[in-house]
Amino acid sequence: SRRRSVLVYEALGQGPPPPSEVCSVDGLEVTLEGYYDDVSLERQGRDFWDVVEEAFFSPAVIHDEETMSSDDEATAAVVDVASFSFGARIAMAAASMKPNRIRRLHLTGVGAERDGLANVILASWNEILGSNSAGTYDDMETDEGCDPENHASECTSRLLSFAWSVILATYSGEFLASAGPDRVRTWVDGVCRYNTEEGLRAILAQTHGQGDEDPWSPANMARRIRSSRAIERCKIVVGSRDKMSHPTQALRLAEILQAGGTAVGGRAYRVVEGCGHAVPMEAMRLWREDVLGFLDE
Repeated sequence: SRRRSVLVYEALGQGPPPPSEVCSVDGLEVTLEGYYDDVSLERQGRDFWDVVEEAFFSPAVIHDEETMSSDDEATAAVVDVASFSFGARIAMAAASMKPNRIRRLHLTGVGAERDGLANVILASWNEILGSNSAGTYDDMETDEGCDPENHASECTSRLLSFAWSVILATYSGEFLASAGPDRVRTWVDGVCRYNTEEGLRAILAQTHGQGDEDPWSPANMARRIRSSRAIERCKIVVGSRDKMSHPTQALRLAEILQAGGTAVGGRAYRVVEGCGHAVPMEAMRLWREDVLGFLDE
């Protein structure tokens, strides 16, 4: 962005594995097997703020006269957040922990709860990847072509199946048909190359609770955000054909954030016709303009 400093946050559990057998987590040394022990939304929210503080608000950044004006310093403690899918859950976790640090919150592809179809899709992903206890690094020796010395599990059949399933659930049928199998296969390769079974299993196991009993469900996080009255504005965007976050559940989340006020046809809720879950990818320009318009209003 020419007018904003932009930080792209990568969630814990996503991305390639650490480069060594022993790595640092929260300043403590852990083995590779323990790297994904805690990728909960509470942990993700804490990590998000640690990264933001380091990137934008450390003394070295704040006092760099070439990058920050006096006007910037006056508002240095506040950020705007735009997010999508699992990232929207992390954004809500961060917002519920420190609502006074966020000015505006733009959420895409998240609803108050999952509906029946989304629960079936989530169950299929758990079956494809297996439970946390079932999959270990030793399993990779049974996958033809895998290098057991390379802890990136990009070559396992489970991860490949998961990548195809995620993409089929994420995009609308029309978008996939237009892209064609060869192009979609490159997206599958990207999912496999930049993720691990272990990390994705941990995310599924630790971050997808719902209902009143889970304090980190989207609905409960939204209630905490609303009750804080600290965030200037929130907005929910959803595709009309979203299988993972049905528009009715996205509307319900918008209404919770609006403290019971109507969100239909207003500035707090938007349905993008013809799109599936991946609105930022299927309607790039529209989504970008919506985010910038929301932040600038």
